[in-house]
Amino acid sequence: MKIEKAPKLEKVKTYSIITLVLVILGSAISFWVANRIDYYTAELVHTEEVLQSTDKLYATILERETSIRGYLLTGNEDFLANYENSITNGREVFNHILNLTEDNPVQQNYLQELNIFMKQRLDVFERSKEYYKINKTLDGFLNNSKVEDAVNGHISIKNLINQINAEEERILIQRNEILINNVNALPFIVGLISFFSILMGALTLFSIFHYNRASKINDQKIKNYQETLKEKIELLNESNNELKQFAYIASHDLQEPLRKITSFSDLLKEQFDEKLEGEGKHYMERITASANRMRQLITDLLEYSRAGRDSMESIKMINLEDILDSVLDDLEISITEKDAKIKYENLPTIEGKETELRQVFQNLISNSLKFSQAGIAPEITITASNAPIELISKYAQLDQSINYYLIKVADNGIGFDQDYADTIFTIFQRLHGKSEFEGTGIGLSITRKIIEKNNGLILAEGKPEIGATFIIILPKP
Repeated sequence: MKIEKAPKLEKVKTYSIITLVLVILGSAISFWVANRIDYYTAELVHTEEVLQSTDKLYATILERETSIRGYLLTGNEDFLANYENSITNGREVFNHILNLTEDNPVQQNYLQELNIFMKQRLDVFERSKEYYKINKTLDGFLNNSKVEDAVNGHISIKNLINQINAEEERILIQRNEILINNVNALPFIVGLISFFSILMGALTLFSIFHYNRASKINDQKIKNYQETLKEKIELLNESNNELKQFAYIASHDLQEPLRKITSFSDLLKEQFDEKLEGEGKHYMERITASANRMRQLITDLLEYSRAGRDSMESIKMINLEDILDSVLDDLEISITEKDAKIKYENLPTIEGKETELRQVFQNLISNSLKFSQAGIAPEITITASNAPIELISKYAQLDQSINYYLIKVADNGIGFDQDYADTIFTIFQRLHGKSEFEGTGIGLSITRKIIEKNNGLILAEGKPEIGATFIIILPKP
């Protein structure tokens, strides 16, 4: 009998080796497929960024033409400021698209051709501007040939942008299909490997049943592994399904109709601008304004979905004073225009991601600048201290066993009623009409999302016509 048991031990070893090989193979395949999912997810986001950037580029082109037209019609030099800004913004967006598509020869050719047309249009605008400055009229400058060239030039630019968008949409569909195939394949592959692993494990347990009680331990380990693997698969499926649905909605169901509305309204304005009068022009302007606002809402929604999401950026020790220096440098123009005074010192070094922390302070300072009181120079003060234990104890979501920093961003702006202290962090929630202040009301929502993702908390205190204070609680490293 003892001799007969020896082969069973060999089977145990064989089954164990096979099980181990299957688990390793399954893990390797799963890791490979998961990496492909991550890659094509990033590529989808990249393609979305190109499409959004082309929309922004076209918007700067329209703004440029509208501004130069306004100047030539009215002589108001305020239009020239908008014209120059649109040229600067257009160059920045164009270069950004050029960098984004550097690996796509088709897009690079389109962009080079587009650049030529844009320069030609800009040359015409500059000559028109100089002629008008000297003669205070365009009489003797315009003729039917130049008007026809201008219309054809704009149509050529629009067609090229449509070709760029069409190429990116083709890539988007292709990458989306690959992503879906990988997402659908992952559960099947893991399930198949899991099935054989379970089968081999069961045979192993049966073979060693008469040898020792270790079978119970192995059985429990396998069970725990299966439960963990199942949970991870479910989480991965849920996450990728949400990503797939959101990417589809944002890129197709929302963006495509909006692009058509914008395109057709532009065509109507180009072809029938002289025929539209009174309420007709007013309606066209409202259509354009609504389309632009919708585009901004979609862009902000995408930004909100990305905020706080795990990224390749590493977590490191970050000095908040360095972050503030960088943010203030970015906001230099707005700060100068409003003659704002911003004070901060002795800010701590915390653990986090630099991009996220920059976004937090840029949103808060931009918010204070935007909602400043008319005729009063904004004053913004950023301070930091150790968070009192009694404050931490009020919030169950904070870990009571660790220490926190208390960071305050206070201003002397228009403030708000304290009853709305929580409402202002709600996505797309605004306390003022869009005619009073620009924006979609998403900045504070993104800020809260990032702070909470970093195991912190953000609160708001305000008094109408006195100012607002945003209180950030973040863990000490």
